[in-house]
Amino acid sequence: MPRDSTASLTAEFIHQIATDETTEHISLGEDFAVLAGAEEPEKITHRFEFSSHLRRKRTQLTFYAEGYLRVRQWQNKKQVLDYLLSLRFLSPEISTARTIPIRMLQLAGSCAGFAVLCGLLAWLTPWNIVFTPAAIVGGIAAAVAVLVFLYLADERTMFATAAGNAPVLTLIGTADSFKRCRSIRPEIVSAIKNAQTKDLQDRSIYLRQEMRELYRLREYGAIEHDDCSEATRRLLAQFD
Repeated sequence: MPRDSTASLTAEFIHQIATDETTEHISLGEDFAVLAGAEEPEKITHRFEFSSHLRRKRTQLTFYAEGYLRVRQWQNKKQVLDYLLSLRFLSPEISTARTIPIRMLQLAGSCAGFAVLCGLLAWLTPWNIVFTPAAIVGGIAAAVAVLVFLYLADERTMFATAAGNAPVLTLIGTADSFKRCRSIRPEIVSAIKNAQTKDLQDRSIYLRQEMRELYRLREYGAIEHDDCSEATRRLLAQFD
């Protein structure tokens, strides 16, 4: 079967390759049942949870001794994500990205300054009937701008797969949860390294298994279609 490194594999293609025992390309290993979610690890080592009250979002991470991580997320009390992640396919390297809505902060400062100025004019001049309401409006506008700033500002912690560099785990810490979110980073890095020390298999086998893992995670909504396709091309380029 010719291999085109410029085209992404489909789920049907993966299934066709996986069920063909004569192929020399991607074949299923002994741990396919776990990777496919048919069987799950049982020994929980610890659980970690953090919430963003501003965005009404909650994230729960469950660590397993077998080298897995279950990721669950809720938005407005409705579960939006639930998938099992094999840590041996992840890189321990951390990527971070911060969103700082500077314009909202500037707007808050301007409104606060306007409120203070109007308050002073109301106190120092006889036109307090005009400047007092203006000061109140400016104060309210400043408070709203600060709330919007806090809502939009966040810090994203991202973990990608080791060979395909596909982002499969993103933790978002907001103003009321970024410290809690940061505190879990060392735990995840340590769990990834522990899972990888147990992985002593051949490189080509590892690449095949990571490719299957990508398509499984795509089905669970843990990775975008385009990111999966790009990672697949990177993986195919690494085969001898």
